[in-house]
Amino acid sequence: MTLPRACAHACAILTAVLLVACAPQDEPILSPAEAASAPDARFVAIARGRVDVPGGLLSVASPQGGLIQNWSVQPGDSVRKGQVLAQIDARETRHQLEQAKSEQGLAAAQLEALRSRIPAARTRLERLQQVQAAGAGSGQAVDDARAVLSEAEKQLVVQRSALAVVQQRVAQANQMLAAATIRAPVAGRVVQRTTQVGEYIAPYGVLLSLLPEGPRIVRADLNESLIARVRVGMRAEVVSVAEGSAVNGARVLSIGEVFGPPRTVDSADSEVVIDARVVECLLELDKPDLRVGQRVLVRFLPSEPAK
Repeated sequence: MTLPRACAHACAILTAVLLVACAPQDEPILSPAEAASAPDARFVAIARGRVDVPGGLLSVASPQGGLIQNWSVQPGDSVRKGQVLAQIDARETRHQLEQAKSEQGLAAAQLEALRSRIPAARTRLERLQQVQAAGAGSGQAVDDARAVLSEAEKQLVVQRSALAVVQQRVAQANQMLAAATIRAPVAGRVVQRTTQVGEYIAPYGVLLSLLPEGPRIVRADLNESLIARVRVGMRAEVVSVAEGSAVNGARVLSIGEVFGPPRTVDSADSEVVIDARVVECLLELDKPDLRVGQRVLVRFLPSEPAK
């Protein structure tokens, strides 16, 4: 190879190296969460959050203890308000109710018998008083009749109290029997059952979790430095941290007044809570497409200028 040809070959190699070095590099591939949270001039603020419902999941408890006799619903079932969810074994309660009703009937009969004695005792006393006034009767007979009437009236008062006590027992037994049938306090969807048929549930023990019907909300952790940029009524875009593609519309409902640590995770792959000052910002989703508990990114849009 001649010297000029060697120089030309070396220059060509050097030129190729320089072109490769100066060529624009491919942009790094971002995860959906990283791409969604990257700075964007279209948004005034970006915050992390979780999907929720107002008040959160509802824990349905049993007012009384007992064995689970049967379930009327399965996880995933939609239920209406007042629908039967489960039945607690109420055989002992039914026995107590029957006994109380029997005692109630007996007490009512005794009360009626005492009540029927009062008019006769009063009539006899009045008749003896008339006879005494005419000078033909004795004062002892009048006193005896008056004592009989007084005793009958006292027994009547006592029996009324006894009947009231038994009636209260009947009412309590009816309440306990009704409480053994667990009903849905609100309309919603069954999320999870915590007990099985045949298991014992303690008084006020949780039987199942219920997702109430209603709008879905987002609880977003709004950083201290971004609070001034967000306003109530402002529109926002909500995207899933895991997917980052589908955009869900939302509206700001409220901005918290108290600072605290973040309630949501710092990244899609970390559960470590960073040391930051945030307030809770509540947003209402336009459509209930996201699941409760789902991690999301909230991208706040600038307020539209007044027309």
